[in-house]
Amino acid sequence: MRMQKEEKIVVVLLFMALGSLAAAFWAFSPEESYTPASGDMGSGENSRSPLTTLDGRITSAENTRSGGNLILNLDSTAMPVFIPASSGAKELSAQLQKDARVRITGTINSYQGKDELKVSRKADVQLLEGWSIPGEDPNDG
Repeated sequence: MRMQKEEKIVVVLLFMALGSLAAAFWAFSPEESYTPASGDMGSGENSRSPLTTLDGRITSAENTRSGGNLILNLDSTAMPVFIPASSGAKELSAQLQKDARVRITGTINSYQGKDELKVSRKADVQLLEGWSIPGEDPNDG
């Protein structure tokens, strides 16, 4: 039982369509892990993990002594949240208040032997329960 020429063409076209769908899925799927730049991996202290989301109330917000970074502590976890200057730390520092309820998404990294949640972009910090960031419309989805 041999396949006809038309049947062979259909099989080849199906495989091509499957390959195109697989490539599109890979290219357009949301990023689920952080790929560090070539110089981003320091002395082995930065271990990357899939995205993690934390909800909680801000118990403290402190700017670092150098670098313009922000460190948040939440009531829901002992793990600090690290927001680098390149991820909007300055703007968020002015906008986030103690006791504000937030949802924060980032990767869990190890810094000086302790875990912390590292935020990669400002949009990964969301205010919840009617809190609003000045200058942003809470109805924008």
